[in-house]
Amino acid sequence: MTQKPAYLAPDCPLTLAEGLEAFAAANPGLLPPGDGELREFIRAHDACHVLFGLGTTVEDEAVADTWTIFGSDVGLRRYASYLGRPEIAGIIQQIGWWNLTAGSARALPRVLRAIVRARRMSAPWPFFDYARSLDVPIAALRRRYNVRPV
Repeated sequence: MTQKPAYLAPDCPLTLAEGLEAFAAANPGLLPPGDGELREFIRAHDACHVLFGLGTTVEDEAVADTWTIFGSDVGLRRYASYLGRPEIAGIIQQIGWWNLTAGSARALPRVLRAIVRARRMSAPWPFFDYARSLDVPIAALRRRYNVRPV
């Protein structure tokens, strides 16, 4: 049985940088090569996965997207502009619309909890400015932003 990554624990002592390393190790190949705008978006999205304590199942992706839209400063329009890129559309096509729809439906109770918890955050998470918090323990960030993983 595979052990869950440490960043999923609510009181995770890892720094955000260490959590991102654990996320990348648990999900190899998610970050595209290079240093372009799409790579930076995906890295910022991965930081949300770590902060909000979520994996990469279809259900967790639905929760991560929702929490990011409602709990960060990226905004729906800007976030959606990245989701519409061909590289992301290709990933969605690989997952399949049926799997995406069914997984999102299964995640609905957690998605609703994420919206409520995002509204209770003490401040929006700085989506593209996550790097300023790389040396901060995840548990401390969760306390600072009032994040309780679902």
